[in-house]
Amino acid sequence: MTRWFLAAGTGTYTELDPLDHVPAELEGMIRLFGEELSYDTVPALLGRSADGVRRELGGGPDRCFGPDDVVVVYYSGHGLRSEGRHYLAGVDSVEAAPAATALAAEDLVRLLAERGARRLLLILHTCHAAAGAAAAGQAMVGQFAQYPEAYQDQQLVSFSVLCASRAYEAAYGQAFAQALEAAVRDEKCGGTCAKNLALQSLIDHMNDRLQEQHATHAVFLSEDSEHAFFPNPRYKDLPEGIPLSERRARSWPGGTGFVGRSDALGRMDAWLAEPAPPGRWLAVTGAPGTGKSALLREFHRRLTEGEGSGEAAVLLVDVRHRSVEHLLARIAESPLPGAGGVLVVDGVEEAESPDGGDDGPRTMARVLAELAGVRQDIRVLATVSKHLVPNSSTVEEVDLDREDPRDDMAGHAARLLAEPDGPGSRSGWSAEQAREAAPGIVRRARGNHLLLRLIALRTAMTPPAPDGRGSDEDGESPTVAHALWDVLRARSRDEGEFRKVCVLLTGLAFSRGAGLPWASGLWPDITARVCREEEPLTDDDVRRALDVAAPLIAEGVDPAGRSAYRLHHEEYAQALRDAAPRGTAERAERAIRDEQDDRARKHPDRRRDPCLAEHSGKAAPDSEEEVRARVLIDAASTWVRRTYAFFTGRLPSWARGFPELVLIATARGSVIEETTDGQGRETVVVRARPDSGLYIEKFGEKFGR
Repeated sequence: MTRWFLAAGTGTYTELDPLDHVPAELEGMIRLFGEELSYDTVPALLGRSADGVRRELGGGPDRCFGPDDVVVVYYSGHGLRSEGRHYLAGVDSVEAAPAATALAAEDLVRLLAERGARRLLLILHTCHAAAGAAAAGQAMVGQFAQYPEAYQDQQLVSFSVLCASRAYEAAYGQAFAQALEAAVRDEKCGGTCAKNLALQSLIDHMNDRLQEQHATHAVFLSEDSEHAFFPNPRYKDLPEGIPLSERRARSWPGGTGFVGRSDALGRMDAWLAEPAPPGRWLAVTGAPGTGKSALLREFHRRLTEGEGSGEAAVLLVDVRHRSVEHLLARIAESPLPGAGGVLVVDGVEEAESPDGGDDGPRTMARVLAELAGVRQDIRVLATVSKHLVPNSSTVEEVDLDREDPRDDMAGHAARLLAEPDGPGSRSGWSAEQAREAAPGIVRRARGNHLLLRLIALRTAMTPPAPDGRGSDEDGESPTVAHALWDVLRARSRDEGEFRKVCVLLTGLAFSRGAGLPWASGLWPDITARVCREEEPLTDDDVRRALDVAAPLIAEGVDPAGRSAYRLHHEEYAQALRDAAPRGTAERAERAIRDEQDDRARKHPDRRRDPCLAEHSGKAAPDSEEEVRARVLIDAASTWVRRTYAFFTGRLPSWARGFPELVLIATARGSVIEETTDGQGRETVVVRARPDSGLYIEKFGEKFGR
């Protein structure tokens, strides 16, 4: 697969006003896509006529794209509207005769489709750009959907448009290009865990910067979900669940920061190397803070790096605040090939039940046991509470409570003192000073790895005494909650910042699933509702919270593929929940619903945000009948959309006769009644059962924009 970026545009015109910024803008876009997004680029097509653009962007069989190639076309210049169509102005275009002298936006798509482009993103930086998107969408979706046999292997399978302005707006200078560059480069749109940047996240970020115009986007064709036209330049191929500080500090492979537990790792290696029985599974147990997750992830790293005593295909799944459906979906997406595959599952004791009950961990453990028994080609390794370990001869246990790893803990404390934010970071402590102070930290931690981590992080913020000891090395042992506040206060610049950090972390403490994404402002907006903040929480507040609490936050991926954040350990979240005012949990549920309603009102054309759906309500899973009905409804909706697009593109007079179409469907049947009053006005009444799941979609307005 090759990613191609093609830039074209005109800044000087024979008849139209000049646009001096276009040459520099196109060069900037070529650098952005080529250097940061790993696209293959070619010199910009600058100052061409409409016919020149046709000749150079089009071509015969010798210039076709590969079947897996991704193509992005960026056009900058004047946009002209005439007779319901949108045109891209060339150097000799005449405003009074755009059909004869300019390039229709939909023709630009046809040029690339004829060259075999199957996955295409069109970026229009012109005035009235959304009009071009609507025209291209109507023409191309209808054409390719109705007559795929005419294009055979040249049929588009993914087609999206990114616009600099709405259909009735002008575009000003380089504002759009600068906003796009800023969005791609901002951690808000994608941290280090999301492989790709979602178009909706980019659009929201850009519109926060744009003043006199509004960027928009549309996905007209898609193979499954939105195609990944924007790879995330910050992505690191690391497993979920490690602290954000370590994710930022290192790449995989490399220094891991893991210390000790050699006996436990040896037992895990022996379990993997033993040839029989093939259906067994291994449970890693221990009290909170004994390092179960760290041990599991180190074992996973060793497998992926080919270390240890065996080689095996491995899949790591984090099921904290997630149900069995998430686990099964991950297994289906990433099947473990061949015999000897290992399924590594973290956070079983924090799993959720799909129906909102409290038996999520027990259900997850039971499914893992069944999976290990049925799938003879894989083995299961999971962190789980002792009382959930099945009583079976096929289960082995690594009990971390039975060990007294003081040497391991001292090594861990020394590493945290010297490198508090992960391998490669630095504090004011030398390696020798850290080794001398580590035993005192171990004593204060009383065998709790979680408490040890917090004490070491707090101590690292204080310069060592002349004798190498920490200022409070021999002090009284704190609780996890007190140690948490001490770390956050020490790493904050002042009390005001400390308070905002605590507020933002409280929002995470009451979140579910993968956590809250920063993209589109979800994390700060929801948290402000939950904590009743009078002043809005800004992006700068979130950036500082991520810096201050980086060792205490984990980054994952939400259902939309965006980077999402949660507390690294459940005890951190519990400490914040315990400190929150009464009623905060109920406000958190209301905040999600209110945020859903607000976004639906502001953006009625958008689908429901999957992250908000994951957090809101603990509804029972859909029945098989409801799922089947929803599939049929989606198919009907797609057919109506394509049919409408086809006729509006070819028979405008027909479309004017049907300015609005409405699709009405239910899962269990309905009755539609039409009546006419004395003035000739028609009324349609839909009578449906209360539990029928009424579905209504209006067609007409969105295609007319």
